[in-house]
Amino acid sequence: MSTNLSLIYTVSAVLLSAGLLLLGRVVWSLTAGYDAEHQLTEADNPAVGTSLFGFLGGLVIVLVALLATEGSPVDDPIGLAWDLGEMVIYGVLAIGLMRLSGVVNDKAILYKFSNKKEIVDDRNVGTGAVLGGSYLASGLIIAGALGGRVDPELIAEQATRLDIIAHEIGIALAFYAVGQVALVIFGVLYQLMQPRDVHEAIAADYVKDGVKHGGNAAAGMAFGGNLLALGLVMWGGARHDFSSWGDSFVTLGIATGVGLALLPLWRIVVDKVMLARADLGKEIYEDRNVNAALLEVSTVLGLAAVLALLL
Repeated sequence: MSTNLSLIYTVSAVLLSAGLLLLGRVVWSLTAGYDAEHQLTEADNPAVGTSLFGFLGGLVIVLVALLATEGSPVDDPIGLAWDLGEMVIYGVLAIGLMRLSGVVNDKAILYKFSNKKEIVDDRNVGTGAVLGGSYLASGLIIAGALGGRVDPELIAEQATRLDIIAHEIGIALAFYAVGQVALVIFGVLYQLMQPRDVHEAIAADYVKDGVKHGGNAAAGMAFGGNLLALGLVMWGGARHDFSSWGDSFVTLGIATGVGLALLPLWRIVVDKVMLARADLGKEIYEDRNVNAALLEVSTVLGLAAVLALLL
C-alpha cells in the first residue's frame, strides 16, 4: 500500500469507527423505549449508563476485530473503498444484532421482571449490569465470527465481493444465534448454582439510611460478569478462520460446552479459596457486597481468557 493510500485508509477508518459508534449511540437511544437522554443527563441514572457502557463496549470490540482482520486488498482506491465498505456493512450489522441482544436479555435471561421498569423507574444498576454483560458477550461473539477469514476454497472462483460479504454475514448470523441460545442456557445454569433466586435478588429494593435503593447491584454485577465470561470463551471458539460449517461449528460447540460446564463451577473455587473467610452467597445476596461480586467477576474473566486462548 502506498503512503498516500495508507494515510487515507487510516484517516477513513478512524472516521468510520467514530461514525459507527455515534450511529450505535443514536440507535440505542431511539430504540430504548424511554427518554434515554433525560435518563443519562438530567436524571443521572447509573443503571442506564451501565447498560449503555455495555452496548458501546460491545460495539467497540467488534470494530477492533474488523480493523485487526485482513480485509480486501487496498493497493488501489477501489480496494480501499471495498475494505471500508465492508467495515460499514459489518458495523451496521453488529449494531442491529447487539440491540436484538437486549430483547433476548429482557425476554429470556432476566425474564421474571421488566428490564425497562427496573432500569428506569428503580434505577437498578444490577439490571443494567446484566444487560451490559449480555451486550459485551454478544459483541465478543460477533467479533469472533467476523474476525476470521473464509477459506478461499469454499468460495466459487467467479464469486464477487458481494458474494463473499453475504457468506460472511451468514456465518455471523449463525454464530450469533448459537451465542444467544448459549447465553440463555447459561442463565439457567447460573441460577441453579446460586444459593438465592438471582432474579429476586436483583429486583429486590431495599432501604438504607432512610434512602430507597433499587435492586442488588452486586448480584447483577456478578451475573453480568459471568455472561461476559461466557462470551469471551465463545469468542475463543469463533475467532478462527472459517474452513467449513462442520469444523467451525464443532470448534464453537466445544468452546461453548467448556464455558457452560466450567464457568458456573468456578464460583465454588472463588467461594472456597478466593473468599475462604466468608460465604460468597451471603456477601453478594444478603450484604450486597460489590467487592465480593468484583472478586467473582475478575477471577471468572481470568479463567475465561485462558480458555479462550487455548481453544
